[in-house]
Amino acid sequence: MKLRNLTNLIRPTIATIGTFDGVHKGHKALINHLIDLARQFDQTPVVIVFEETPKNFFLSKKIRSLCTVSEREKLLNSLGIENIISLRFDKNIQKLSSDEFMSELVEKIGIKTFVLGSDSKIGYDQSGYEELKNNYPNIKFIKFLPKKNKGKIISSTLVKEAIEKGNCEETKKLLGRFYNIKGKVTKGNNLGEKLGFPTANLIPSSKLVIPKDGIYASIVEYNDKKYYAATSIGKRPTFEKNGQKIIETFILEFNKNIYHKKINVHLVSKIRDEQKFNSQKELIEKMNEDIKNIKLILDKKNLL
Repeated sequence: MKLRNLTNLIRPTIATIGTFDGVHKGHKALINHLIDLARQFDQTPVVIVFEETPKNFFLSKKIRSLCTVSEREKLLNSLGIENIISLRFDKNIQKLSSDEFMSELVEKIGIKTFVLGSDSKIGYDQSGYEELKNNYPNIKFIKFLPKKNKGKIISSTLVKEAIEKGNCEETKKLLGRFYNIKGKVTKGNNLGEKLGFPTANLIPSSKLVIPKDGIYASIVEYNDKKYYAATSIGKRPTFEKNGQKIIETFILEFNKNIYHKKINVHLVSKIRDEQKFNSQKELIEKMNEDIKNIKLILDKKNLL
């Protein structure tokens, strides 16, 4: 088993393991608990992160992620975790028993305490909290009970459902922040510019969750500054049949050339579904109305 990013680790350690996709509020509660215990036990907190969900190893149609590994690491850093070990689930890990897996953690990171989610399973023999606690008396195992929202366990799956419905408000409650899409601005066919609304176009990654098609009030971060924006996600049905899904963002009061530059689009509120219009004039009228509504929404939230 190859543990990545393993350098200068001070032992003994207290660790937890998971994919931590999105680093949502449930994950944050677990990390805060881990840090509190690390202080109490005088141990070094370590988070072992699977680069993608182990389920993808067995699936032909891969489960999409909420964010990249590097973004997850930055979010974990922001919570106070310095020691992050990335782990790629492969054939070698698949073949490990819980005993072999635990022996690796003892040898390589000097684990003394292991904080597990209530449904965590280790090794091909799928040992859970009770089996591990009985089999390894020299390691303290602590079960972490999941955080709930409206009676439902906060999970990456629950977050994805909210995003895929276009429910930005619910997404923010679960994540603790607005869902964001990062990427380089690509050159399009200048349709937006011809209509009087020049847009920054992003081609969404096939590995990441993309929200429901529609028009969104959004905040764009570029060059350490924030701007109001109107973001369209969809296939431009007024102009194309079965077009490619694209993310187009019209940044308000902005006239810089940002082709091939990186931007970060935070989706604040979905204002309507994508529509097919009968004429360009009808579309332009609707877009002007959208922008007025977006300004009102963002002004109320006071996000700049």
